[in-house]
Amino acid sequence: MRIAALIPALNEAHNIGNVVRGVLPYVAGAVVVDDGSMDATGEVASAAGAIVLRHASNRGKGAALKTGFQYLMGQGYEGAVTIDADGQHDPAEIPLFVAAAQEGYDMVIGNRMSNVSTMPPVRRFANHTSSFLISVFLGQMIRDSQNGFRYYKLSSVTALPLKASKYDLETEVIFKAARAGQRIGWVPTRTIYRSEARSKFNSVTDTLRFVGALIRYGLLRR
Repeated sequence: MRIAALIPALNEAHNIGNVVRGVLPYVAGAVVVDDGSMDATGEVASAAGAIVLRHASNRGKGAALKTGFQYLMGQGYEGAVTIDADGQHDPAEIPLFVAAAQEGYDMVIGNRMSNVSTMPPVRRFANHTSSFLISVFLGQMIRDSQNGFRYYKLSSVTALPLKASKYDLETEVIFKAARAGQRIGWVPTRTIYRSEARSKFNSVTDTLRFVGALIRYGLLRR
């Protein structure tokens, strides 16, 4: 299978080079979608060996992922492993996703919830709660709904009518993939929490977007 790493990035010049170099031994290529960065994210990513796609302004993580999916489809890739640009995912775990992809899954999501010892309590509660609620709506076990470390079969994900452009796309795609009968798999992953790292997730606005996603995709089934 021809699989690329897809890395949405915003103002991550200090991290993106290491992330790109970390993924390249495990994939056929790396694509960074620079989502309107104000620093040298794109230049550093390119120097490290990635193909860089640029948004002229910040459009959101979901928009960056959709840009990457369409580009990779056009380049003949079969799958994409999405990994965050801030260094909180371990590229050495990519082979776990590749192995699961070869079993025929349409989407494979990293599961951090089997070992939460390093996860901040607030994040732990939020992840448990969001995964539980989505599981109830879908009637199937969703173990870690908020983990951005994933594999996507490109022909499957691009067939879904995805509308979200922010972090809520990662919730939308679970709902729509499950209801389309796509196979969702899980692999154990860890998350590296570093004290100097600043999450792009806004605890107020992005939580409200998640609630909105539950209503739209869970109750209204849009």
